Amino acid sequence: MPTATPSLPARALAPSRLGEVAAPVQVVSSLDVMSDVEILFRAPQRTCVVVHDRESGRVGLLTRHRYTEVMTGRLGYGRAVMTRREVGHAADWEPLVLDPSTSVVDAARAAMAREASVRHDDVLVPGSSWSAASTADLVQALTGALADRAARDPLTGVLSRAHLLATMTRWAEDAVAGTRRRLLLVGLDVDGLADLNASAGFAAGDDVLRTVAARLLGAVPEGGAVGRLDGDTFGVLLLLPAVYDDRAAELATTLRDRLAGACAGGPVRVRATTSTSLAGWADPNLLLLEVERGLRSAPRTPDALPTRDRP
Repeated sequence: MPTATPSLPARALAPSRLGEVAAPVQVVSSLDVMSDVEILFRAPQRTCVVVHDRESGRVGLLTRHRYTEVMTGRLGYGRAVMTRREVGHAADWEPLVLDPSTSVVDAARAAMAREASVRHDDVLVPGSSWSAASTADLVQALTGALADRAARDPLTGVLSRAHLLATMTRWAEDAVAGTRRRLLLVGLDVDGLADLNASAGFAAGDDVLRTVAARLLGAVPEGGAVGRLDGDTFGVLLLLPAVYDDRAAELATTLRDRLAGACAGGPVRVRATTSTSLAGWADPNLLLLEVERGLRSAPRTPDALPTRDRP
């Protein structure tokens, strides 16, 4: 089955870890003089430098703001005195250093918990080379992470019903209208989940749902979207190329069987049905309604997998 990628630009995933936000940072010696660092801060994009004390192995931070304060005399010195002073005298030797695997949520929380005088300083990130994340970058990443979290089902990590429907609506308006392309929605129902919950407990049922979600994410073609429609029901959305009706039906059947097959072999069985819009026009609510009707009427056997077409 050919990859069906939306004609819209793919929306980048929001960074979830500090290492994805941090950028490489210049490292200077604590024995360097302030006039040498002044040259580095002439680059407008540089907000800080890492200061390394080779003798003790300590790592400090010198921000542009702190450098300016020192050189203008806010700390009791003036430029004439400080220009030949070693950088180590001006560095903050207790910067916030966090592992690159730290979530952006935890990193932002730790940054905001600092004293007011250093609350907006960059956060240092160790690695093969040092990097740093500015407060602005952290706030932007935090906003994206929270928005992404709100769009996802908390148990499985796939899109929520509301956001899958929003994706369908956006694709219908921007990627289908005026073309011969069409939307394909595959619905998959986990059969017997209630019995599993009753016999093995809800934790076992939750594990099954997470497994099904992971398998669907691994089986969906590039550009597709996976969402949880209901407690035990998932939806997979794809944008089909401009093909004739019979070819569209073949693609729908192929994807349905591919997704159902990816979920086979577990403690429960999965039933699947599809709904394909008309070429050039799609109604997301009708697609969703048809899929849910198909799942309710589908025989509870893995071999009966109905396929229906709707706008």
